[in-house]
Amino acid sequence: MRPQSFAASPVLAIGHFRFDGLAEEVECPKLPFHYVSVALGGPLVIEACLGGEKVKGRVLPGQSLIMAAERSNVWRWDRPTEEAHVFLHADFLDRIAAEAGNGRADISDRLAFTDTPLRHTILALTEEMQRPASISPLFFDMAADVIARRILFRHCQKDGKPGASTAGALTARQLRRVLSLVEDRLSEDISLDDLAGAAGLSRFHFVRAFKTAVGTPPHRWLVGLRIERAKELLLSRTTTIIDVASLVGFESQSHFGQVFLSHVGMPPREWRRRALS
Repeated sequence: MRPQSFAASPVLAIGHFRFDGLAEEVECPKLPFHYVSVALGGPLVIEACLGGEKVKGRVLPGQSLIMAAERSNVWRWDRPTEEAHVFLHADFLDRIAAEAGNGRADISDRLAFTDTPLRHTILALTEEMQRPASISPLFFDMAADVIARRILFRHCQKDGKPGASTAGALTARQLRRVLSLVEDRLSEDISLDDLAGAAGLSRFHFVRAFKTAVGTPPHRWLVGLRIERAKELLLSRTTTIIDVASLVGFESQSHFGQVFLSHVGMPPREWRRRALS
């Protein structure tokens, strides 16, 4: 195994790995986390014994494998491969299940399946790890929630539906509280728990209620606020770009520059030059 990159939060970890072929069966330790992989190479043939049940499949690039926490697992595959691995804390998935009114989550182990939304989320996390700065807590929180909900409603033995929610859209008062928190802490890391707490909702209900009210997910909305605030600061010739990056919550000037470029279409320095000319 040759790790390429790895990042973790309290509820989720993601790694990008390259593996040599594994001709002989190897028994691995039980994991205390639910495990999901996305094949970045292939095709390859995987044989496994998960929780005592033998499975075999031809895995194509972009396909996934899922295994519940605490499963015994024995593996063999026929050629080198490259994969993105996600490890989701079992207690976190149970919490999401309880908030959704589904009771305890009971994952079905699956091999060589295609789940496009799940793949896109995992690959977005993998791409984010390649940036010079670490993944923002809010980005990690949002990805953890998306992955957990996708697993809960698509890959559990009981195909439950979300429980009835009384959250609806955020009220004007809740939105004011969220905005007030963001304005006070724009230069700091802000987590999904912070935003949900300001609105007085669970994470699960907050994400739905926020998107209903605002029309965009919390992470995208917050990045937009940071960029707009950065534009205001860039209009001051005495504020350096590295200071602007820090004041709007970016850990480095290079990360700020990348995000600004993707949103505005030009680097901060060029935008400032044009705005002040």
